[in-house]
Amino acid sequence: MTDREIAIMNAADPFAATTDKPWEFEAASSFLRKVAIVWVIIVMVIHIFMGVVVDIEYTGAAITPIDKWAYPLIGVIISILSWIALNRPRVRANVDGVEVRNMIGTRFYSWVVIYGLSFPQGARMARLELPEFEYVPLWAIQSADGEKALEYVRDFRKLESKYMPED
Repeated sequence: MTDREIAIMNAADPFAATTDKPWEFEAASSFLRKVAIVWVIIVMVIHIFMGVVVDIEYTGAAITPIDKWAYPLIGVIISILSWIALNRPRVRANVDGVEVRNMIGTRFYSWVVIYGLSFPQGARMARLELPEFEYVPLWAIQSADGEKALEYVRDFRKLESKYMPED
């Protein structure tokens, strides 16, 4: 991207920052993918079951084919939204900074504003430390990922030591 394009993007959203450099680090949670698979199966089984049993016994209410198909279709909608939300989290880093994509929203942080990566004992996920004691949870690095999470933290800290300012 040219400096002009970056200036236009920053004028449109002053909090937006971006990079055009190649990513040196990328992390996504395999645990969340497994959770998504199990969740989609549970949601679909429940909604298909409800669609099948909704008119087994006459209760006085008129049940049409639309009513029978509504349960599975709502299950499909919930499943798609859940699948997208649970598979979305990702962390990427390069020479310019770190891009954090959680379930809702994506944000790019330059190395200047990052104080480091922490993974407090007993925490479910890692977090990116920011100024004023603030932090951003990194849904892409889950403690349930085990060794893979440790590998992600090691790789991230290598980049951290390479690109983060000294003070």
